[in-house]
Amino acid sequence: MEGSRTELRKWLLSIFLVSREEQGINAVELSRIIQVTYKTAWLILFKIRQVIQKADQNIRLTGSVRVNSAVYGRPFNPSVHKHPKEHLLLIGSSLNEHGVDQYLKIKLVIPENPRDRHISRSVSLAFTNQHIAPHTNNIESVTRFYSPKRTRPLMIFAHQASKWINETFHGLGARHLQMYLDEFSFRMNMTIKNTQIFPRLALLCFSSPISCCTYFTRLAS
Repeated sequence: MEGSRTELRKWLLSIFLVSREEQGINAVELSRIIQVTYKTAWLILFKIRQVIQKADQNIRLTGSVRVNSAVYGRPFNPSVHKHPKEHLLLIGSSLNEHGVDQYLKIKLVIPENPRDRHISRSVSLAFTNQHIAPHTNNIESVTRFYSPKRTRPLMIFAHQASKWINETFHGLGARHLQMYLDEFSFRMNMTIKNTQIFPRLALLCFSSPISCCTYFTRLAS
């Protein structure tokens, strides 16, 4: 918010609207409600999602961990090759002693071969190294796409994320998909903890020094 020409009350209202548990908000709707341009509304939401993403990067899955594969945006595609509108995902969850999900991460997978629908061992290892705490011994990983659904229980979260993204944002491409997956995961994790979203998100936004440099760097490249 520092250096922004947008009034603080509009930032607070934006954080509150993002915090709505069931739906969140898109830039078109936000621009109408707080009376700013679409570009300003999009940038506000982008910076809020940056905060969510940064907070998630500081948390790793621990204890008993389950990892499953899933797909976002899958059309009817019986081929073994990945359709251009398919986006591969890895979903990880920390489980408690009763096998109940405690913390969720959904990460976009970029395969080495754009047409490859297979999640390679190196990609799975990279997910483990980045998102699972070291010395975690109990990791149950099922990432083969043709494995029975009962062996990939985390797929339900991918279906819920897809529904939320499609209904609220009317579908997404790969460029910004990860940010929206992180927002969905943040919502789910707050729900799992039975924690209100707005106080937690407001605290993150007021305590995180986030700038737009990353966004403008991406545009320049």
